[in-house]
Amino acid sequence: MSICDSLCLISQFAQAIFHMIVNWKFSSSTDDYYYTSNDLYKLSFFCKIDMFIMHATSAYSVWCWLMLSVLRYTAVFHPFKYRTIWRQPRNALLIIAASSCTLEIWILVLVSYLPEERSCIESPGTNIVTAQAGHLMDILFAYVIPSFIRILLDGIVLSHCYRPNIIEVPVFERRYGISSASGQALLISNENKNPISLILSLPRRSISYKREQFCKKKNSMIMRSLIISALNLCCNLPSHVLRAVWTLESAPQMNETLMSFLEAISQLLYFGQFTCNAFYLSTTIYETSTAPTKTYSTTNHSKNNVSKYLENEEV
Repeated sequence: MSICDSLCLISQFAQAIFHMIVNWKFSSSTDDYYYTSNDLYKLSFFCKIDMFIMHATSAYSVWCWLMLSVLRYTAVFHPFKYRTIWRQPRNALLIIAASSCTLEIWILVLVSYLPEERSCIESPGTNIVTAQAGHLMDILFAYVIPSFIRILLDGIVLSHCYRPNIIEVPVFERRYGISSASGQALLISNENKNPISLILSLPRRSISYKREQFCKKKNSMIMRSLIISALNLCCNLPSHVLRAVWTLESAPQMNETLMSFLEAISQLLYFGQFTCNAFYLSTTIYETSTAPTKTYSTTNHSKNNVSKYLENEEV
């Protein structure tokens, strides 16, 4: 996602520089006479490649958000499956990349540089129905479908995880719930102090408190992820709505100033999504780490102590 967002921003920056250079170089002309065939070929080639990269990376980023929602759903409802998957997410990302590039091939065919407009739009000879089908297909598969699935999965995760009145019972208390009362420590004599008795004599309230704190931390991280995901959807929505309206040519006769204002707001929100992506990656993905190595070594050390104790008992 970070690579695609960087490429998308670079392509948009290149598009702005491209228009500045073209307007400066051909500022004295409005006809095709001042454009040579070689100039039109180069300008059209740049438009095709730049627009293709922009749309493909944007679609890939949206589907990456859907992939994160799927992983979050799997982690909540199928934790053991989530811990055992290895190459499946990588293979899914490759499939998403290939699908995004295939979805945007229509740009390489239809988009070109139009001297009259001095911009990258569909070729003049393109059928209107074909151009509308390309735009609507792009909006449908690059935003509507993945966004709908994201809302569905995140809503299920939200309804399951955010339950403040439910406190999970620790495994330690469930295991010894028959032999001793809940919330009370096991009574073990001071004689024959050994690793097993030390483990069993841990205060249950301390374990319950730590478990509760862990659950709160987990739920807060999930809530933060869901909020950022919702903000990302909201930032992308206005630009796609305006694009759909302009594609269908069904927009009511509005004041040109109002339309310019709405377009500026939609573009501002569209660029704001990259801030959401960066914040999500920095606060959720990059800060998440696996269990430290010291925990593993401590566990092995405890196992060795227990095994030594059992061998001494047998002797």
